[in-house]
Amino acid sequence: MRKAILFTAVAAAAGCVINASQAAAPPEPTFTLSSASFQDGGLVPMRMAYIKDKKNPNCFGQNISPQLSWANPRPGVKSFAITMFEMEDPPHTDLVVYGIPTGVNAFAEGELSKASDKLVEGKGFRGMGTWRGMCPPPQEGPTKTGIHHYEFTIWGTDLDPKELPAGLTAEQLQDRMKGHIKGRALLVARFQRPE
Repeated sequence: MRKAILFTAVAAAAGCVINASQAAAPPEPTFTLSSASFQDGGLVPMRMAYIKDKKNPNCFGQNISPQLSWANPRPGVKSFAITMFEMEDPPHTDLVVYGIPTGVNAFAEGELSKASDKLVEGKGFRGMGTWRGMCPPPQEGPTKTGIHHYEFTIWGTDLDPKELPAGLTAEQLQDRMKGHIKGRALLVARFQRPE
């Protein structure tokens, strides 16, 4: 009788261990990108737009880059890359920076507007290595809303921060990151000309 009771107790305890081990692991925290300068899907402040100069007489901003911060990268990430893709006029990438070490998890407002030892400068659509703010043409097209959309993407990679050379275009960066990406996060901004 005692043997039967002992066997039943051991079996029950073993069942508890098995059930505990089979229980679903807590979900992995989501890799996120956010900004204190604008909300996801919201309008970007006018100060972020590109400055007016001889080559860009229709621009109107201060070329101040937005604040960006990120959290919960996946295990194995050694560096980050950030791009900003404009979806219209025609579609192109205006910001390409990479080689951002894992010790960095944010850029203050205006920090991406100048050279920094926290990143490697790539080459945007207009040849700039740092922030090149919005400057869409006057309202045009069938809707004439003048609103353009910008997709900020942060990529977690297993590449050493110093592995890639400076001056890569968005296409070249994508090619060099193949097989090395360990997650990404997106943030969409809208911008409207002050017509």
